[in-house]
Parts: sequence; C-alpha cells; structure tokens
Amino acid sequence: MLYVTIVTIVLAIFFTMMPKHMKTKDIVIMWLMISYVELVADLYLAQVLELYHFAGEKTVSPDALTIKLFIGPLFGVIFVNFMPKGFLAFIPYWLVWVAFSTFFEWTTSVFGYLQYTGWNIYLSLFFYFFIIPITRKFYFFIKHEK
Repeated sequence: MLYVTIVTIVLAIFFTMMPKHMKTKDIVIMWLMISYVELVADLYLAQVLELYHFAGEKTVSPDALTIKLFIGPLFGVIFVNFMPKGFLAFIPYWLVWVAFSTFFEWTTSVFGYLQYTGWNIYLSLFFYFFIIPITRKFYFFIKHEK
C-alpha cells in the first residue's frame, strides 16, 4: 500500500500544479467516468471473477478503495489534459500511455498492491489498448467535438 499511496500523493500534487487545459466541469465529468469504469471493471474482474486482489485481500479494504477512487482518475485526467487533439499526433501518445499504464500496473504487482490470481499483464495491455481511445472519444463527446 505504501507504494501506491506515495504515487497517489505525487499525482495529486502534480495535478494541482499542472497547467489545466480542461474546464473544471470537464475534469469532474472525466473523474466520475473514469472512477465508474474502474470500479465496475474491478468489481467484476476482482470480486466476481476473482482474477486479482488488492492489498493482499479478497475483499477490497477501505484503504484500497480510497486509493482506487483517486489514482485512476488522477492518471486519467492528467492523460486527457495533455492529450493531443489531432488523431495522428494522438497515436504515439496513445501507445506511450498503453506502455506506461501496463508498466505501472506491473510495478503495483511487484510492490504487492495487486496480486494476480487468474489475470495477467498481457490482458491489461489489451485492456489499456482499447480503453484509452474510448476515454478520448468520451472526452470529445462531452466537449461536443469530433
């Protein structure tokens, strides 16, 4: 838990200091959407299918849930905040974020926050490959842009 707690604090500090390219209402909408998707995916994959566990427990502890409510949305809002508008410029950005997200998830398993029981890092790579452009599309949807 210490590792993800430190990362969450660093992200929160970065988030408060970063130049904002989004309106406050867009940040709130993206935060809520990212939280919802993350919590539903984790509820289904971790609790129903028992493919992984957080913080060494079969049930989600209050500490792990608190981290989940902040770390994913912080990463997600930072991703959207700096995301290039054009699709061709987005492609390398997308691939870097897929690699980074997969690497970060792997580090959480190394530090014991995430324990795979039936899931593996390659499935996460596949998940990030698809969820990142979906996040982009949703952001443009709420902005009424293409």
